Amino acid sequence: MRLEVLLSGLDHPDPAVRLDVVRVLGMVEETHALDALRQHYQVETDSNVRNAMAWAGKRIYAAQQAGHSTVDAICQHFGIDREIEHTPDAAEADLLKRMQDSFDADLRDMQNRAGKRRAGLAVAAGLGAGLVAGPLVGVSTAAGSLLPSADAASSNLEGRPRTGIQRVPAMAPSDIDITVWVRRLRESALASAREQAAIELAQLNNPAALPYLAAAYLGDASPTVRDAAERYGKILYWNAIYWDMEQDGSMAQEIARRAEALGKKLSPVDPPTEGRPTPPPEPPPADVSAILRKANEGRAARRRKKR
Repeated sequence: MRLEVLLSGLDHPDPAVRLDVVRVLGMVEETHALDALRQHYQVETDSNVRNAMAWAGKRIYAAQQAGHSTVDAICQHFGIDREIEHTPDAAEADLLKRMQDSFDADLRDMQNRAGKRRAGLAVAAGLGAGLVAGPLVGVSTAAGSLLPSADAASSNLEGRPRTGIQRVPAMAPSDIDITVWVRRLRESALASAREQAAIELAQLNNPAALPYLAAAYLGDASPTVRDAAERYGKILYWNAIYWDMEQDGSMAQEIARRAEALGKKLSPVDPPTEGRPTPPPEPPPADVSAILRKANEGRAARRRKKR
């Protein structure tokens, strides 16, 4: 849901629609709507809508003076600022990658050498042909536990993002039916049920629920329900804006701007790998069973020649 689309509702011919839009803008404290509200207030003919505009304008102006913005709220709520703070800049990322590549190469070399040593020892000891059919003790099982894989090493070096560092991705807004939960939000006799309805409406992620949450925020008799309607209405709105920013690329620009403000220059996003040549796979470790099989076949051939 783009803000421009929401603001266009201020020109709707139906006063009820204009009233819903104004209530939503006031509930979510959309500071970018302040100028539009001022302009439409001058020409608004419906007294209820004008009163709502006056309320929303005062609330949004106070939020603006306090430094609030929707983008800041999105970056804080969804962990984008936290992810930027913990993301290495381009130089650090390049150093980590070179360290990781070097470590992976060393591990593969160690695995290959270890496999060849075990194969040579087994052949020198003249192990019986019975071992050929089954796995070698200490080779296939112990090797996996003693020598970490390159993938494991990579994970240990760079690792998955620590808990709470990776941002929460935006969810595509839905058009799922919200009728049941709207009815509960408006009609249930229990405040706890109305509060739960506000939570459920946000989780359904349908922006059509915003006018109903705004109405509950302004008119419900329970402070708990009003607080829930405001909180989850904002989350629903933030996600819709966040999703649009991800789709049009403006969130990537915002992330770069925020990183630069922290003195970081992030690595550019890698282009799609489609069409790139696939690098040749690393050679597998020596197959010990094959080596032993060939050794036993050679000994058998020599014994036949002696006969």
